Amino acid sequence: MDKAAAYAISALIVGFGVSILIAGLSSSAPALWICVGLIPIAIGVWSAFGDT
Repeated sequence: MDKAAAYAISALIVGFGVSILIAGLSSSAPALWICVGLIPIAIGVWSAFGDT
């Protein structure tokens, strides 16, 4: 149960980053928002597949 919750939280973090990335594509400075969106994506992937 704890692992499932950890993966769910990681998926939410990645989803948040993807939403920033998608919203950033239609902004006036897409390169900036793409970089900002990659940070939570990297954190979520690291959290999901990092050492336990």
